[in-house]
Amino acid sequence: MKIIMGPTEIAGQIGTLCNQLQRKGYIVGGFNWFHTYLNYNRNIINTDYFEVNKELPIFIKNMDIFHFHNGETFMQGFADLPLIKEAEKKLIMHHWGSDVRQEQLTKELNPYPLPPSYFSDEEIHERLTKIANFIDTAIIQDYELLPYVKDYYKNIHILPLAIDMNQFKAAYPEVNNNEPLIIHAPTNREFKGSSYIEEAIEKLQNNKKFTYKVIEKKSHKEATEMYMESDIIIDQILCGTYGMLAVEAMAMGKVVVGFIRDDIREQLPYELPIVNATPETILDVLSDLIDHPEKRNEIGRKSREYVANYHASEKVIKKLISIYNEL
Repeated sequence: MKIIMGPTEIAGQIGTLCNQLQRKGYIVGGFNWFHTYLNYNRNIINTDYFEVNKELPIFIKNMDIFHFHNGETFMQGFADLPLIKEAEKKLIMHHWGSDVRQEQLTKELNPYPLPPSYFSDEEIHERLTKIANFIDTAIIQDYELLPYVKDYYKNIHILPLAIDMNQFKAAYPEVNNNEPLIIHAPTNREFKGSSYIEEAIEKLQNNKKFTYKVIEKKSHKEATEMYMESDIIIDQILCGTYGMLAVEAMAMGKVVVGFIRDDIREQLPYELPIVNATPETILDVLSDLIDHPEKRNEIGRKSREYVANYHASEKVIKKLISIYNEL
């Protein structure tokens, strides 16, 4: 089985999946033309639209599965999809969030407003319709995205975020630390609810002992090194699910604070150790965690165990291979 992934690297997932597929003996290549300060570069080829398109005829001739990410393909206007389909190759689309979240549906599903996608609702509908004309199968990371894609694809699979546990050592919160380090690392402040978080932090600074750091515009490598020093990492308190920051933080044995919607929580493993917080409760949640170092240590240990059980890349890749075999 020969697999090609691209063109948009999201949270290092293409690189992580490619690495595990290669370990399993598959011929696989990952290409990324979405370049950011996060600077993901493990197990992928960072390139651009023009370079990929030079090689596209070779890919179509030689590869078996085209695994696209983030609602994009290798050509503008999805012009490559009929070519790949005509060559009788297998196709799959992996959606990640802003590529499918229609604003109107988000208002109906989520109790808190989220910033709009980079596409309008009409554009998202048009794009999904075009993609689904050629691709029957989609992957999403959890049930939060299911309402946005269920009317377009014949087959939809849930594939958890994948992480290489060997890349993240455990550094659990110390039980004798009475001045914890709290970190918030927003890639999008509006999406993460940073204003509510910082309002709570400002109030807590009047009567609690802790250190607070905001990490922004750092490479992924720089950011993870800073996460290792923390006790509590605040992910997001608006979206209703968790992303790669939460997974990496839990893999390090940190306490993760974030908002998990009730309907999504019901679909997740019962052991999920993320401490639930909303704009209304974030102050009390952080206050309790600051006051109880033993609790932080216990949650941190459960967090790493949870990631090892549900997000470890060697386990996730077995599910992905099963999906491929069903195409």
